[in-house]
Amino acid sequence: MTRNRNIALALAVALLGTAIEARADDCQYVRGSIAETRISLDTEPARFLGTVTGVLNGASTVTLLSGPPNVRSLDIFLTKSGDVLRAEGSPTRTPIPGAPPGEFTSHVDLDIKGGWGKYEGAYGTLEFDGLSHTGAVPPTTDFVYKGTVCGPNIKGDQN
Repeated sequence: MTRNRNIALALAVALLGTAIEARADDCQYVRGSIAETRISLDTEPARFLGTVTGVLNGASTVTLLSGPPNVRSLDIFLTKSGDVLRAEGSPTRTPIPGAPPGEFTSHVDLDIKGGWGKYEGAYGTLEFDGLSHTGAVPPTTDFVYKGTVCGPNIKGDQN
């Protein structure tokens, strides 16, 4: 009887280990840059189109969902391989002391909310830092991004 219990216990532990391994998601460190241009008129909700380099190489679009004081954004990335990553953000801008009007430092914290393809079921966080030029026609922003994307279809990296 003890032998049967030991076999059952060993089998249960092995199955549990397999189930945990099957559910484990991998994470990938992502980094790169984004050059955004405002594509909406001042009378429309703010919308930006960007060129993305680095790990998320492709294009991005950002729509501001709410204005100050609690600015919220919907950020969507389309990679050159056709994968889509969706995120919601909290962008902030701070005027640069001594700089011409319309020059700001910008920071965005993003929470990843899934996507399609490789990013289906994805989660994690991204952080953008950069410079906004709201006096330019059209207004532009240049960002450097970094963060971690996790999910069932993500292949982890060693960095």
